[in-house]
Amino acid sequence: MDTAANPYARLKELIQLKQAGKLGFGEVRELIALHERASADLSLAEERGAAEQETLKSLVAESFNAVYGLLPLYKRPPFEFLRTFYMRTPEVLYKYRVQFYAALAVMLLASAFGVISVLAGDTITTRLVLSPTIIQEFEETVAKDSDWALAASIPPEQRPAASVEIMANNIQIAVISFILGVVFSYFTLVILFTNGYMLGYISTLYLFTSATTGRPELGWYYIAGIGPHGVLEIPAILLGATAGLAIGASWIFPGRRRRSVALAETAREALLFVSAAAILLVIAGIIEGFVTPLGSGLVAD
Repeated sequence: MDTAANPYARLKELIQLKQAGKLGFGEVRELIALHERASADLSLAEERGAAEQETLKSLVAESFNAVYGLLPLYKRPPFEFLRTFYMRTPEVLYKYRVQFYAALAVMLLASAFGVISVLAGDTITTRLVLSPTIIQEFEETVAKDSDWALAASIPPEQRPAASVEIMANNIQIAVISFILGVVFSYFTLVILFTNGYMLGYISTLYLFTSATTGRPELGWYYIAGIGPHGVLEIPAILLGATAGLAIGASWIFPGRRRRSVALAETAREALLFVSAAAILLVIAGIIEGFVTPLGSGLVAD
């Protein structure tokens, strides 16, 4: 571009490049030179019209900030993204609060069924919802002390790999809940119900057995083995399910929009929930893999 012919337009272009972080060394020198030229022109602006003076003042102020100023920390990447994410997620969650409450209701209902199954000795429902392998593992756990079958039993040398595996598995569940929401949210509800049922079943299996067999260490072990990471995993599962239900609702009830448009717009917003769930699950995976096993010595015989 010929800077002599249109220096102000070029200066605006360079300011935009600076804001995008795409200035090369030569362009930095050009930006400084054009800023100095615009500043000199502003000092002679008394001969110009009022509108032109204001335009030039604004341009000089912008170029001054580009040359000498620094963006506040919260406006620099990746902090700007994190700030936007932090402020935007609650707003979108409120928009889809009906889906969130529905996901919470399903999980609580499923947990209640899990509790009832243990107290009533119902093995049929349990085997329909959970795999026989999971049931056998936890039933054997409460019957003997050799293997607690929770994160606290992870050997130290296996903790890094276990932490990564836990993160990957949990994030996979959240992403699948989101993606399969397009199938009328059916599979999202199945995943949500299964996880809720497992929570109620396993919690009652440990705590009820602890109370009825005079083995308080079993209950304390369960609390220590589930609590630290569970307080993050459960909200993460709910967020992933909320995203899936939102996707399904946008497809079934698009309103005045075309289904493809409604689906695309909802998916962009629901991705915030998946991102938030992933962040929570990464933290939970670290806790479950490294912190939770440290509590095994507190309750072991």
